[in-house]
Amino acid sequence: MVEKSKIGWYARNLLNFFIACIRILFYCLIHPKKSSKLLFSLFSTINEFYQFSHGRLYSFETTKTYKDLKNNLSFPKSNYFSSDPNVTRPIETQVMSGLVAHLQPKTIFEIGTYNGFTTMHFAQNTPDETKIYTLDLPPNFSLTDTNETDLTKYSYDDLLVVKLSNENINNRAYHGTPAEKKITELFGSSLDYDFSPYHKKIDLIFIDGNHALKYVQSDTENAFKMLSPNGVIIWHDFDYIIHRDIFKYLNRLVKEHKIYSIPNTRFALYGPTL
Repeated sequence: MVEKSKIGWYARNLLNFFIACIRILFYCLIHPKKSSKLLFSLFSTINEFYQFSHGRLYSFETTKTYKDLKNNLSFPKSNYFSSDPNVTRPIETQVMSGLVAHLQPKTIFEIGTYNGFTTMHFAQNTPDETKIYTLDLPPNFSLTDTNETDLTKYSYDDLLVVKLSNENINNRAYHGTPAEKKITELFGSSLDYDFSPYHKKIDLIFIDGNHALKYVQSDTENAFKMLSPNGVIIWHDFDYIIHRDIFKYLNRLVKEHKIYSIPNTRFALYGPTL
């Protein structure tokens, strides 16, 4: 009886699925400008499944940290409504907030500030004494002054973020808030920035700067130098379609370091005590 009911349940849902697909197809034909939302959703789903099927990183669900987070109910601070899903998905903001609230780092170094939304979440989920350093391109950086050869270092989404970052540089999420006192803004290109004052001193490093291989490799090498004995490195945009360089680089790096991926996100992370 139960098995028969199960078959009927699957059959009805399959029929509903086909009906929904046909209706969506007609809707997109009538409203072609609104079909971008469907395409973005399909794109994200395929991208995420490729990460699962072809990513070589370890599963974060096998770590002690994951088990602690799952078994100990906590409610980190996270703002869903102000997030930009084209940059950081709401679930990624929630996951990041939960990790930071659990790890309670005393020092954080972020490569790639953008609008300061992630930086703000670092500040909101750590103790008052936590020091947060966030590195971004200088205020006077201009793409119009960059020659065409240099522009090839940037992907389209990098160029867009640089443009938007310049527009937001005086209006970042933490500006004018109590959290601002915990945050130190640094400026320069991560490729030639002097990270030596932070060597072996940073408890959490977040890499979300230029996504070209040359930068990702340099940022990662500097991150390992800055890492404190029990520190954690988090990379954003571990996905194949848009950020192929990061995906391939971390798939190689996992042979040297035990790096984990977090399901339903584009996060990869490393930590000797995870």
